[in-house]
Amino acid sequence: MSACTASQPIVAAYDGLVCDLDGVVYRGGDAVPGAPETLQRLVADGIRLVYATNNASRVAGDVAAQLASLGAPATDADVVSSAQAGAARLRGELPAGARVLALGGAGVAQALTGVGLVPVQPADVDFDGMRSPAHPPARSVPAAEVSAVLQGFGRNVSVGDFEIAARLLTLGPIWVGTNDDATLPLPWGRSPGNGAYLDLLAVAAGRRPVVVGKPHPPLYRLALDRLGTPASRTLAVGDRLATDIDGARAADLDSAWVLTGVDLPSDLVVTQSSPTYVIAALGELLAPYAVPQRVGDEWRCGRAAVAHADAGLVVRQGSSEPMETVRAGLAALLEARDTGATPARLRDEARTLDRVVEQLLAGGQEPTDHHDDHGGHDERSVANR
Repeated sequence: MSACTASQPIVAAYDGLVCDLDGVVYRGGDAVPGAPETLQRLVADGIRLVYATNNASRVAGDVAAQLASLGAPATDADVVSSAQAGAARLRGELPAGARVLALGGAGVAQALTGVGLVPVQPADVDFDGMRSPAHPPARSVPAAEVSAVLQGFGRNVSVGDFEIAARLLTLGPIWVGTNDDATLPLPWGRSPGNGAYLDLLAVAAGRRPVVVGKPHPPLYRLALDRLGTPASRTLAVGDRLATDIDGARAADLDSAWVLTGVDLPSDLVVTQSSPTYVIAALGELLAPYAVPQRVGDEWRCGRAAVAHADAGLVVRQGSSEPMETVRAGLAALLEARDTGATPARLRDEARTLDRVVEQLLAGGQEPTDHHDDHGGHDERSVANR
């Protein structure tokens, strides 16, 4: 795969960008500082952009409207959801007009309609004259005529809806899950996500669905189709290691792990995730990238030098660019991981790097475009030196 050169920004190696949303472009209802402006500049420079989200409950127009209200460039066609990936998977196996149980939010039904399939609501399924007692049906669709189930998250899905889906699944229709995220982050903590509800139905049905959302490749492949760019010239950007970064790797895409979201260096060192680039915020896509290199018993990145010793992680030389210290430190810790250091020790030592990131982001420091003559560039992941 291509990579930036020493005198070029990261994005110079790419024609397309697949961008995650929450934790990258916005957090809750607010934009991540600098993110909309960076995306505007990327599009102005000719980079093709789509937003890829595991959220199957929202319709693309609502997502695009939120992005536009924050100043990010977005149209309905720029949003690729796991519901759309699921509908595309089903359309590849079913004829136009086939009926599919839409179990989830509005985004699930809209995605099915968008590919020429007919969404069926649980209350409308008729099992030999026995309909749902939960709601009077708007129409009657014989269960035998429902060819598939597309299951995504929806806040209004009821116990009765799950009972209908479970009964339908015993008849053997195709079953596709939009994503298998076990939890859903909320302001007060975590609630069950679509993955938990997939597990619920799997117990009742005695089988499991095909899943298309991140970290599985289909969502990224649909994003590539939407972009019209080859995988080798497309960069995936995300904040979650287990979904965004692992999903990019599964789809053979380079990835940029951005630290404005939930995962921090102490999370990376206890996984096998392998981001191509580690950046503090989206703005660093516009800057040259210093790659960590092993020199003697230490790791150097730009002007930073970090070593891992018995006493722990040692920053021998800092840098005016804090992310150079973070990358050098991560390289040292990942080397220690590969040579047998325990996860508990790695996580504890990486918290030093967490604090560097937190201080950088709290200070609102914008990544600069200056070129560090001590830096270098290649396409290798920080975890695959």
